[in-house]
Amino acid sequence: MNEVPPSGAYKLIVDILDCNPEDPPILKISLNGKIWKFHLEKGQGEGALKGDDTNYKEQLLEIPVDFKLLKKGGNILQLSTLQGSWTVFDQIRFEGPNSVRLKTPKGLIVQNAEMADYEIVQNEKRYQPLLVDVQHLEGSPKLEVFLDGKEIFMKSVFSGRHIFEAPFPSVDKRIQSDYKIVVDGEIIEEGEITREPKKAANLVDYVDTKIGTGHSRWMIAPGPWMPFSMVKISPDNQDSGWQAGYQPSFESVGTFSHIHEWTMAGLGTFPTNGPLLTEVGKQGQPDSGYRSRINKATEKTALGYYSVELSDYNIQAELTATTRCSFQRYTYPENSVDSRILIDLKIPAEYGYNLEQCYFKKVGPNKIVGYSKQISPSVWGESYYRKQFIEDGDKAKEWDNISQEYTVNFVIEFDAPIEKLEIRSKVEEEGEQIKTLADNGTFIRIDEPASVIGIASFDTSENQVVQMRTGISYVSIENAQMNLEKEIVEPFDWNFERVRKNQESTWEDLLQRVLITTDDRMEKTRFYTNMYRALVSRNIFSDVDGSWLDATEKVQKFSDIDAVALGCDAFWNTFWNLNQFWNLVTPDWSSKWVNSQLAMYDTHGWLAKGPAGMEYIPVMVAEHEIALIVGAFQMGIGGFDAEKAFEAVYKMQTTSG
Repeated sequence: MNEVPPSGAYKLIVDILDCNPEDPPILKISLNGKIWKFHLEKGQGEGALKGDDTNYKEQLLEIPVDFKLLKKGGNILQLSTLQGSWTVFDQIRFEGPNSVRLKTPKGLIVQNAEMADYEIVQNEKRYQPLLVDVQHLEGSPKLEVFLDGKEIFMKSVFSGRHIFEAPFPSVDKRIQSDYKIVVDGEIIEEGEITREPKKAANLVDYVDTKIGTGHSRWMIAPGPWMPFSMVKISPDNQDSGWQAGYQPSFESVGTFSHIHEWTMAGLGTFPTNGPLLTEVGKQGQPDSGYRSRINKATEKTALGYYSVELSDYNIQAELTATTRCSFQRYTYPENSVDSRILIDLKIPAEYGYNLEQCYFKKVGPNKIVGYSKQISPSVWGESYYRKQFIEDGDKAKEWDNISQEYTVNFVIEFDAPIEKLEIRSKVEEEGEQIKTLADNGTFIRIDEPASVIGIASFDTSENQVVQMRTGISYVSIENAQMNLEKEIVEPFDWNFERVRKNQESTWEDLLQRVLITTDDRMEKTRFYTNMYRALVSRNIFSDVDGSWLDATEKVQKFSDIDAVALGCDAFWNTFWNLNQFWNLVTPDWSSKWVNSQLAMYDTHGWLAKGPAGMEYIPVMVAEHEIALIVGAFQMGIGGFDAEKAFEAVYKMQTTSG
């Protein structure tokens, strides 16, 4: 816009030609961060999709816009579908005073310019960047940034979007300065900015944990995850099924679950108040269960920390974690009625699972222990692909009915006394069963339930904050307690912020192994987010003492205190880049991966192409773990028995069957 007069009426008009008559969408419109939502009426039919301009149902959305929301220059308008099906737009227009004109940008658009809330270091000097957000349009325009009349940044832009960190010298006190942004000699934006001392940026600040989560998989989410962690607590907002887990466009949260591994899930926890609901509910129907709408503007997904406002309960939820434990902090509203935390053992997941046996025990005024024996039947999926691509692939194989079986053992402690602990379960032909665990030492064991949920109630009339720390183990309840003691209780006690800082510092140490030079914040974000993903989306399955369950459900234990049992869905195609990255940047982890494979070889006589849950998975062709082992040896990675590795590789490559 060429200018924004403070008088006159502004209006955004979205003209919709038609939409799906069976599943009309919820349309979200955002202008410079201001949000409106519209649940469209049912449309006429598919005529508009086919170009029939005589058979449609038009809907006109008129949105008054406050002039204070607008700015001279670039303004950002976004339209997205939160749920529902297709929409056909006729036109989108903006109306305002006669003096307002749309500018036709050339070369590039300057979308925003603002001072960063951090400082950077270049050539041993500190700077507070001016973040200049630009979108390339054509040619190779020259971008210049001036501070108090002096050019401090110049760049020719050739393609794409960039957020340049124009290096303004740091200051030791708050001052005002003039800035000017010039494109090909034309002043695009100018004004006055405030400069003041800021903290130095860390590399963890460039990681965006939401990148890659859209239309993605169960194993990718914005939770506070440690490198290769066992606990992967994060917000789940989708129904069960393919690509379940977290979808960033959804504006509700169903539960915060602890396990996000291929074919494995479990232990959902969630704070509520008011009327009691005991099922998660559907992703498009927040009122169908205990799930809550969220204020998307409050969602924070920094590395090591997740936070959001649960709008339906007016509860602020905060999450952080260690490798095998979660730490949650819930702030309830004043005068909250029936404040509680739900412990749900049957949650929506990408691969569904059945409960074979569940156990809850109250062992103190603030403590619950238990386990959930789970089975995901016939999950490997190899038979489906075999039928599609292999001659006689429809013939049954002995492994077609192999199931993923595992037990999630947990220990949960609260920093507030439990007023009431109630366990509700549903068992086929018996209906809902309710038992209250009133006294310390009381327990309940339930065989083959359809669902089980624990309901821990708290008095938050005086202290609105309830903290919850949880340790898990696939071996035993005792090991879950040990994991909790060693990773949270002893080093951090009830200090949420120290647990969060521990995760940040762990990641910062890893990210500092690769330093890149660029003046584009988006490039830093892409690089360090990819580095984060390369080190997070696989799992540790051993406890702090080295104990782990093998594929026959027997307990094994590493003699090396630094060794860990590591699993994932598959090593398919990791030889292209991931193996090399691990070997070059994290050779210590490459060694751990090789030793984990050799531990499975020692135990069962075979390597594993994809040891999810430390099982043998017939999913994907070939034995790509061999490339991982051989590559580590060729690149000089030590710390494992090379002769044994060769023996294992030779056996895998020469044994038929």
